[in-house]
Amino acid sequence: MTDLADLRAALLPAARQLGTADLAGRPIAWVRVLKARVPAFDALEPGDLALVPAPALEALAPASEDRAALVRALAGTPVSGALLVDADGTGSNGTEPAGPASEALAEVAAGLDVAGTPTLLVPRTEVGALERSVIGFLVGRGAELERQAGLLESELQRRALEGGGPEALVAAIATFLGRPAALEGASGRALAVYAPPAAPEGAALATRYLARPRQAAAQRFPLPSSAGIGGALVLLGDAPAGELGRVTIERIGGLLALELARDDAVRVAADTARRADALPAAGPPWVVLVARQRGTTPDDEGPERRGVREAARHEVRLLAPARQMALRGDADSLELRAILAIGRPAGDRPSDDPDGVPLAGRIAAILERPVALSRPFSSPAERPAAEAEARATLEAAVALPEPPVVARASRLAAYRLLGVLHNLPEGARLARALLEPILAGRPDVRREHVATLRAYLERGGVNEAAAALGVHRNTVAYRLRRIEAASGWHLEDPDLRVALSIAVRLVQDA
Repeated sequence: MTDLADLRAALLPAARQLGTADLAGRPIAWVRVLKARVPAFDALEPGDLALVPAPALEALAPASEDRAALVRALAGTPVSGALLVDADGTGSNGTEPAGPASEALAEVAAGLDVAGTPTLLVPRTEVGALERSVIGFLVGRGAELERQAGLLESELQRRALEGGGPEALVAAIATFLGRPAALEGASGRALAVYAPPAAPEGAALATRYLARPRQAAAQRFPLPSSAGIGGALVLLGDAPAGELGRVTIERIGGLLALELARDDAVRVAADTARRADALPAAGPPWVVLVARQRGTTPDDEGPERRGVREAARHEVRLLAPARQMALRGDADSLELRAILAIGRPAGDRPSDDPDGVPLAGRIAAILERPVALSRPFSSPAERPAAEAEARATLEAAVALPEPPVVARASRLAAYRLLGVLHNLPEGARLARALLEPILAGRPDVRREHVATLRAYLERGGVNEAAAALGVHRNTVAYRLRRIEAASGWHLEDPDLRVALSIAVRLVQDA
């Protein structure tokens, strides 16, 4: 028979265990719901599973002695376990809850733990629906799992029709399964990642996945497409998918792939039909993004260059909904041009990307080359000037020895200034003369000194330089002390910092 451990693993993956009582070994006979009245349960027999909603508990047992009496009744029956239905599924910081948000639930959970009654905390949910789900699982396990998968399928359809994009679809799946998940494109690059607030270590797993996708993935489920593999749904963590996860993903895999393909087809049609006057609906303001498409320069190799460009454009389109981003041109264009909306329509939450730079960085990663952003504009008539500005910024940025990943038009003069440093009369000789104290010794030592000095000057601090170099902050601090000791420099001197910043850029082969 089904016990609480089995119920949690198969049907309630988002539920968290409270206390140390063993969830296995007590078969569930039936389900009883606590009501805000007397008697609190219509009936309560040995082996029943008690559903305890926070609002009903607070109304029925406002005092500690009332809650203690309820605990004694549940433990004395004895019930097979208890599901505490929280009034709020998150803690005060919006991350994993430390315990039930309700004081009454926390007190009952502590009492049940002392009594040895297995207890689960269920994030905020409709109690009637939870009761039907558990009863359905007890009566017909497979049918209930299919019904739950159907509910998620309907939710995905709704979010897709609302134009939420991959982020909204992955968020619904991850929340449903109670664990972080990601959606990958055909190339294996992450299109969207979501960690439910209540998932243990969810944010850490998502961060680890973005750094090392292969190491943080518990299981990958390939998504079908007409060309073979159209990407994958990835569950993060160490544990493979449970029974509910396997049934659900098997059912929604085709729908997810279809929605992504449909979304892409709609955007292709919209991009083709869209002309100068049409701008993404989430603006104003907007910014123009310009980059050189893959397969359009002599350095690019391969006979199927157009296919490479179309695949890259496909991944770019999936990064944001159509109301936030519109692509210009097509796969035959020399440039990839996009209009990004960085505004916030009425009723929307504040944007996580207020200036377009994070999204631009993700586009640059897909294209594997720098991108340029114009300054924000608010009128369609300003778009041509913004495109010209973004294009000029891109040309200035790619001419640099080390182009920025995202070049901003507001820094165009800086890029042009940096681009002509090598034309300064005596510039290279004077740079070497200034850096002479740290250019002595073995080549690896002087490269280390120059790289450390440049990271410190450009990043603004020891911690930032350490992050850029991938070393501990104490290592950077030690290197800087050695540099100051060898040179006699005082790196806090503003005039010296300016000169050194220019010099380390000129000495590329130090």
